[in-house]
Amino acid sequence: MFGKKNSNEGTLPIEKFEDSKDSLGVSLGDSRPDDEIVNTSPEAVSAYQIETLQSLTPPIITKPSILSQGFEFEGIIRSAGPMIISGRVIGKLAGRDITVENEGFVDGEITADTLTVKGNVLGDIRCRELTVGPAAHVDANSYFDTIEVQRGGKISGILNKN
Repeated sequence: MFGKKNSNEGTLPIEKFEDSKDSLGVSLGDSRPDDEIVNTSPEAVSAYQIETLQSLTPPIITKPSILSQGFEFEGIIRSAGPMIISGRVIGKLAGRDITVENEGFVDGEITADTLTVKGNVLGDIRCRELTVGPAAHVDANSYFDTIEVQRGGKISGILNKN
């Protein structure tokens, strides 16, 4: 019952065996039809491994990580998907696509592929593409490949093109 393991549990009965140079055929009991033989040739095993690895590959994250208005965070935030900051962050942000909304405030380091600032950022910025919105205020040492400052946006600090 509980805590005891049946001696047959966890083993698969061998129902059929075919002798061949390159493969060994084994039926896997209830998990497959009785007459289906599992091919264990190197090609079949390799294809199975590739299929298994593909099924284990983590999905691309498309839903954004959102730090809402009124939320305050101190520390390090990393995200593989988009990140939207409407609250207050003191620390480090790292991600592919980060947006600091109008209500958002970041004091620290931001590392991103794409950074859009609509609110306030103090500290250091490292990104490929930096967009400073019309109501934004950025006071940071900024390292970027491209920059767009929209009319009304304010940026100060050291600006470095990568």
